[in-house]
Amino acid sequence: MSDKKEPIVALEVAEAEFDRFAEMMDLDVDTSVMNEEDVSGFEKQKRRILRALQAGSLVINDNGEAVYCPQHSRSKHKDAITFHEYSGASGMATDGKKKNQNVAATYAMMGDMCKVHPNIFASLVGPDIKICMALFLLLMD
Repeated sequence: MSDKKEPIVALEVAEAEFDRFAEMMDLDVDTSVMNEEDVSGFEKQKRRILRALQAGSLVINDNGEAVYCPQHSRSKHKDAITFHEYSGASGMATDGKKKNQNVAATYAMMGDMCKVHPNIFASLVGPDIKICMALFLLLMD
């Protein structure tokens, strides 16, 4: 893959941006009310998001939406992807999927939330899809 680069955004700034994202998207990030498994999963996703914020590949726009620019050389999609709030329409995007098409249903919801074709997510590799999934999981909770 690629060499680790020095962060271009300080951790304190990245944490403040994460908190702003959580506030504006009405995310429940209170770990004191989570069980051990939920805390572990939340912290894992938060670390991924903080690293992307520090790297500058992820920013939080004025509306509190996460905007991610894929970085991996093998990812086919390179344009910014904006993660809007989850809506009822996002949930309905899975209606046409069969019972065993879990990934397709997830990408359909992500595509609706981001206003992109679901295949965009199938074209992402490594950390790019992991960061997109981390954002999705937080927005879905």
